[in-house]
Amino acid sequence: MAANTRWVYALAEALAREAPVHVTRMYDWRTYWSNQPSWPEPDPAAVLNLERTQRVLPTGYAGQLEWLARPFMRWMIDGWRQELREESREEPVVVAPYPYLAPWVRSVPRNRLVYYNLDAYRLYRPERAEWIRKREEELVEQAGLTICLAQTQVEALKDRHPAQANRIEHFPLGVLDSFLNPHPDRDPDPGTIGYVGNLSDRVDWKLVRSVVEECSDLQFVFAGGLDEIETGGEKSAWRKHRAAAFQQPNVEHLGRIPQDDVTELYWNCAVNWIPYDTDHPFNQAACPTKIMDGIASGRPVVSTPVPECELYSAWITTVDESDKLGQILRQRAKNSTAHSIERQIKFARKHTWNQRASTLRAMLDVRSDSKTYV
Repeated sequence: MAANTRWVYALAEALAREAPVHVTRMYDWRTYWSNQPSWPEPDPAAVLNLERTQRVLPTGYAGQLEWLARPFMRWMIDGWRQELREESREEPVVVAPYPYLAPWVRSVPRNRLVYYNLDAYRLYRPERAEWIRKREEELVEQAGLTICLAQTQVEALKDRHPAQANRIEHFPLGVLDSFLNPHPDRDPDPGTIGYVGNLSDRVDWKLVRSVVEECSDLQFVFAGGLDEIETGGEKSAWRKHRAAAFQQPNVEHLGRIPQDDVTELYWNCAVNWIPYDTDHPFNQAACPTKIMDGIASGRPVVSTPVPECELYSAWITTVDESDKLGQILRQRAKNSTAHSIERQIKFARKHTWNQRASTLRAMLDVRSDSKTYV
C-alpha cells in the first residue's frame, strides 16, 4: 500500500489491526530533500503487523524514466508481495493510490488489486494529462475494485469506464479517533469561526473577505501556512483578497500549528467553516478532510456547496451567498448547541478509520482474518 498521505497511512494502520500490512512511501531525490517527509507515526513498532518501507529514487523514476526504472520497481513490489505471501500463506491485496503505479502492478491478479483514487490527478500536471489518463485507465481496467474518496470521481470514472461501473465505489475519508471531541459538553469560545487547512486559491477569498468585513462581531481564526506553491503569482486577485481579509481586526492567522492543536481548534471554535471556491476544479473533485474532522468536533459545520460537503446535509450547512452566510454563521456561533451534538459525534464514530477498514474488507468480500495488504 503506497501511503504518501496521512489518510492512506491511517487506513493502513487500521487494516494492520486485523492482518499484516506492508506500507510504502516512494519519493524522487528532489522531492525528498526539499520536503524531508516523515512518517505520521514516529515509532515503526507502534502498530503490530505493520511494516514500513521508504524509498528515495532518482528523479524521473515515475515519469520520463519510468521505462528504465520499471524492471526494478516490479522486482521490488513483487518482493514485498512474496514476503507477505510467505507470512500469511495467501495472495496479498495490493492497494495502488496513484496512476503511475500501473506498469508496476501488472502481475497482480485482478481480485487482489485495488485502485484507490484520491484526486483528479490530471489537474496536477495538465501538461501530462494524457499520460496520466492512460495510466489511470489501465488501473481501472485492471483492478478488481476501484475506490474513490469523492463521489464526483466515482461518477466520472463510471462514465469513462461503463464496463467496470459495478467495481467502482465511493470510499470517503475517515476520521482519526483523536479528532473525536471527548468533551463536547464544554462550551466553545463564543463567537469564533475556525478554519484549518491550506490557504491557497482553493479558498474563496473574495467571499471570506466579504464575510469577515460584514461580521465584525465574530472572531475568525485561520490555521495554515502561506508558503504553498500556488497559482497566480503575488499579484493575483485571490491573494489580494486574502491579504485584505487577514488585515481585519476580527481575523487571527495562526500559521501552521501542531497536530494536537488542530483538534483543540476544531473543538474550541463555535463553528467550523469550509469556505472553498465552488468553481475550483480541485474542490469539485475533492473529499476535504475538514468534513469528518469538523463533524467529529461536535460543533456546527458551515460550508460553501462543494459537492462532497452536500452529501452530509444533516451535519453541514451549505451556503455561498455572503449575506446569507453571515446570517448563518452568526446563528450557529451564538447557539452552537442547538443541534444534537451527541448524534453528530455518534455519526462521526461510524466513520473512523477502523470503520473504513472494515468497509474495505467487506467490499473485498473476505474474512478480516484472512487478508494481507502490500
